Amino acid sequence: MSVFAKQFDEAIEEPIKINSNEQAELIAEVTPSKYKNKIKYYWYNDDDILDSGATYTISTTYMTSSFLSKNFIPNRLVIKDEEGNTLETTFSVNVNNPPQILAETIPADGDTLYGNSHTPFLFSWQSFDRDGSKGLENVLEIDGTQYQVGELQQVIQSGFGEGRHTFRILVADSLGDKDSTDKQEFFVIDALEAE
Repeated sequence: MSVFAKQFDEAIEEPIKINSNEQAELIAEVTPSKYKNKIKYYWYNDDDILDSGATYTISTTYMTSSFLSKNFIPNRLVIKDEEGNTLETTFSVNVNNPPQILAETIPADGDTLYGNSHTPFLFSWQSFDRDGSKGLENVLEIDGTQYQVGELQQVIQSGFGEGRHTFRILVADSLGDKDSTDKQEFFVIDALEAE
């Protein structure tokens, strides 16, 4: 007997990590599978029974607070056959709040920047881990090329030719959950030519 989660149409085996932004389903799996409809399933949080059935749905409501998460997400499954034999397994579910990037960036979408290929331009944004942990990995993507910048949230970059350019920010936490901004554009006008 084993327990796995299904979220975003993906099966997640132990360690079970689910994203707080999307409902998840815990699924009991028994072998041989021919017995799966001949047994009863009971989902527990410690000694408190939460539900019965081969699946348990974890609503995003249960993931919104540590109290609900602690008390309404199962950590034990007990199965019983027709003769009264029982088998149990324990497991843990890690609820991860994915990182977030605030919508405001420098440059802003549509900004015009004045300078030439030697002019340093500031790229700035704010990303944070909603779980409060450290270790976010930021990526600055400029004109389709990705630059790993680690925990930095400000980068000064030069080398832009005159014209339209695009950028976006991507961030991932230590558990692999991600966020990104939409692709934004900015324009560089050669300040020396404009004079």
